[in-house]
Amino acid sequence: MSSAEASLTDRLAQVLPEGTTFTFHHLSTPPTKCAPLFAAPPGAKPERTYCESQFLTVSIPSKASDNDERVFVLAIEVFIYSTRYLTTLFVSKADSTGYLSELALPRTQASPLRAITSTFVSYLVQQRQRLDKRLVVSLFARAQDQYLFPGSIENGSKHVLDDRELVKWWCKVLDPVLREHASENKMPDTAWEEQEPTEKITAQGYLIVPGSDQHDTTRFFPPTVRSDPASQKRWKHGHPLEQISTSPVAPPRSLIPHFPDDPKARFLDELDDEVPEANTQSANTPSRGDGQWKSVKTLEQFWEMMSFRQECSSGRLVGFIWVVFTPPGVSDASQETATDREPSIAPNSPLLAAVPRQEARTSSKRRKLTGPIVPRLPRIKSGSSNLSATSVSEESKYHIWPEASRGEIVLDEKDYKRAHDILLRLDFANPAVAASSTRRWVDEVAVLADRTSGWGRSVVGRKLVGRETTASGHEINTLDITSMRKKRKADVPDAQHEADHAAAALAAGVLLKQQALDNSLKATEREQAGFTLLGNGHLRKKPKPSAETPLAMMAPAMAATSGDLLQNSSLNIPTHTHAA
Repeated sequence: MSSAEASLTDRLAQVLPEGTTFTFHHLSTPPTKCAPLFAAPPGAKPERTYCESQFLTVSIPSKASDNDERVFVLAIEVFIYSTRYLTTLFVSKADSTGYLSELALPRTQASPLRAITSTFVSYLVQQRQRLDKRLVVSLFARAQDQYLFPGSIENGSKHVLDDRELVKWWCKVLDPVLREHASENKMPDTAWEEQEPTEKITAQGYLIVPGSDQHDTTRFFPPTVRSDPASQKRWKHGHPLEQISTSPVAPPRSLIPHFPDDPKARFLDELDDEVPEANTQSANTPSRGDGQWKSVKTLEQFWEMMSFRQECSSGRLVGFIWVVFTPPGVSDASQETATDREPSIAPNSPLLAAVPRQEARTSSKRRKLTGPIVPRLPRIKSGSSNLSATSVSEESKYHIWPEASRGEIVLDEKDYKRAHDILLRLDFANPAVAASSTRRWVDEVAVLADRTSGWGRSVVGRKLVGRETTASGHEINTLDITSMRKKRKADVPDAQHEADHAAAALAAGVLLKQQALDNSLKATEREQAGFTLLGNGHLRKKPKPSAETPLAMMAPAMAATSGDLLQNSSLNIPTHTHAA
């Protein structure tokens, strides 16, 4: 195993659940010249652009097979576009099958699929970052039932996110990658100045949801943005198209990238019909006319019109996401001198007319071959898996292709497309069929690469359950509250337990009401008996008259007089009185 592949597998092991085994199959292609991403400004040639494909599949042991077969759970495709001034990582497709549920992993705060995607994108960003050039991660989030695994929608365990959830998911995927670098508005300090130049790279995230204003867009940002200072928000509503362009003052059509299978790319094709002499342009000739559309004049109008497109209306929602990585001291291409740029002379330019015709004919004249003819043995074409050892340079002024960022198998563009098409013709409707399709695709790619033995890297996770790990490997303490339940009596059915609880609550309420009624009824009896009911429920007898009061002092005399009267029999006291 190469050190580069070990580096990728080591980073993946840090974010996978402890003790679980995943198998990764990593494909890639060498940088190949392709059509430019941006339309050339008026009077200029298109930028020379190279494209490289990266494809990663993730599989787990299949429970539907007894032959130690595996089944795909995730696949992600990334296109790397590189020019002299910019590197663009475009996340083309990502899809899951839903068979990750066979691992029966405990519910945690972050999904392994999301952690794998973040780690893979972070790995490519680190390997492809040039010291003096910007790097952009770009994608559009549009919900569909299936992208790379046909028939996987029939799997009941597959959870398909809707439009809003998918935009939020991708923002959470890219947020750890973004936060590995400093903010654009970070204030310089002593510790910051002492860091290495590669650690001074700043990162900023952007999001546009056509049809949503700035307030609505903030709802899609990851939760971590709430803790950002007001002057250092890591996510913004908007786009960085002027910032990353080599000609910020060019017409809008020269500022918007043209990605494959992109909703805004189809809109660009329709608007290009409005450009004068648009049909006479090609990727190898300078653009003609003023390069202006008739209906859309600014980028703001373009995004406003995008909200009325079929992909972004009729109840659908699409999010366009960018993360811009800017190294220190990067210079804007628009400010470079003409000597640093590529020649962009039009075919009918007077400069070409000034070149002598005789000199041009002399340079194109072939030299006459002389001498004996030496026969050569025919060369056998090498397998496409050996493309890493061909004459493709690892670094040029247009791209870098370090060995650390290549896949385990490197295919040419033709074989890569064939491997991609094979996957799209398979079936992943049920576990048994999905395991068979997984084995077939792995075997077919091995044949394309002239591999006589199996390929793929098995990775055992090292992340402790209950801890969230960022793409850089740092652990974050988390608490899984979803598994916390209130303790109750054993061997009691749920229905019976709820019924007993309700009956006990009712009985307690009736008892309290009865006690309050009894207290109110007995209050009068206690008052008449000479008792007072205190607030805390205690009884107190009424106090006796004090001996020092006038009534108490007269009591003995009155008692003596009463006794004398009762003892004197000569006194005749009538029992009744009558009126005269």
